[in-house]
Amino acid sequence: MRAFARIDVMAADTKARRLRDAVRYLVVAHGALEETRRPCGTPLSIPHAYALLELLHHGAPMTVSELAAKLAIDRTNVSRLCVRMEEAGDLERAAHPDDGRARALRLTAKGRRVAQGVDDQSAQHFGRLAKRLGDDVGEVVAALNRLSDAMASSEEDA
Repeated sequence: MRAFARIDVMAADTKARRLRDAVRYLVVAHGALEETRRPCGTPLSIPHAYALLELLHHGAPMTVSELAAKLAIDRTNVSRLCVRMEEAGDLERAAHPDDGRARALRLTAKGRRVAQGVDDQSAQHFGRLAKRLGDDVGEVVAALNRLSDAMASSEEDA
């Protein structure tokens, strides 16, 4: 009976390593680690590009806390990102109309153009991937959603 239990532990460890390696390969294949090869079609960092997309699609100004929650990044790091985005001319911060302590983040005209370019380029990139996947797109999206949900609940359990 003990040997059987050991085999189960090893199998679980093997599954965990296979999953880790698959996710690692996905990140590498996506170009997330390479500064010069971004699927968004610009040299922007991934947090910068994702922040642009969140602000573009949110439609209304956001606070740093709201953006941090959407990106799942610490509020302090998002504040630093916002400073860089403001220096790049992509973002403006103004007094929040409902909360005097908060700052309202909104895209500048340049930021909207850059965000729309990121959105268009990434849509083209993922369109090419979807074409290669064919009828399997739904299954891939479902599996990625399950993985995202598992990762989120894993963070909550920690």
